Amino acid sequence: MDSILDAIGGTPLVRLRRVIPPGGAEVWVKLESFNPGGSAKDRPARAMIEDAERRGLIQPGALVVEPTGGNTGVGLALVAAVKGYRCLLVCPRGTSAEKIALMRAFGAEVVEARPDVDPADPEGYIGLAERIAAERGAFHPDQFTNPANPAAHVAATAEEILRDLEGRLDAFVACVGSGGTISGVGRALRARLPRLRLVRVAPHSESGAAGVARQPTKVEGVSAFEPAEEFACPGHEVADVLDGEAFATAKRLAREEGLLVGASSGAAVAAALRVAGELPAGARVVALCADTGRNYLTGFLGGEA
Repeated sequence: MDSILDAIGGTPLVRLRRVIPPGGAEVWVKLESFNPGGSAKDRPARAMIEDAERRGLIQPGALVVEPTGGNTGVGLALVAAVKGYRCLLVCPRGTSAEKIALMRAFGAEVVEARPDVDPADPEGYIGLAERIAAERGAFHPDQFTNPANPAAHVAATAEEILRDLEGRLDAFVACVGSGGTISGVGRALRARLPRLRLVRVAPHSESGAAGVARQPTKVEGVSAFEPAEEFACPGHEVADVLDGEAFATAKRLAREEGLLVGASSGAAVAAALRVAGELPAGARVVALCADTGRNYLTGFLGGEA
């Protein structure tokens, strides 16, 4: 490989054996933690920077500024380190210590924003990043609207899934951060498999049952708002998953399948298990596991059994 960036992609697809209920469909997980930065966000991070290079939007030694829940920031910091760019990342205060440490280890400057305001507020992580980028004349990739984000998943992630399952797939399940993953993978899979079920997972802290309103999720890296229109994935279903179920499923994956993944992956697998129970034996469900559980060892995965 010419650089570590060539190690991005080609992540394994692993069949679950012990956490699935008997008699349902097969459940497979796409383990994006095998990317060098530890998450699915390495793919769009590289794609957005290289697209900007091709278009002349970024110059040698430039400053890259981006708002991030953590994983896109790690990916951008990794790419910037390899390519010689400076990097400043704005995260909501409370982002896992491991992800903050990773961004800094790759040489990025990290600024923490208020988590108790709308992300687009001038003091929220998106609004603050936009202001810093404008003030410092930085390149702002803008993962939430940049078409290179879903394009990275069209070109690679979806093709890997189709190849590894020999084109036989019945449902794809994923959480949403920017929306790039489910948009890119979903559209590419649907182009080949028109009847494929696409499931967007929506973690939250309260069920909304009996008049109880939903509360913001405690699962890092997922968005409470709908993706931008250009990232919309027509015809998808929405699966609600309580935070507790997401955390518990991630713990089960570690202890019963040997898979160390984050809480958003736990949410995706929890929803995939439900979908599998609705499909006949022999059908196939793929859940995207976005990042590694090593990002949360001082958080929900750090407790005793």
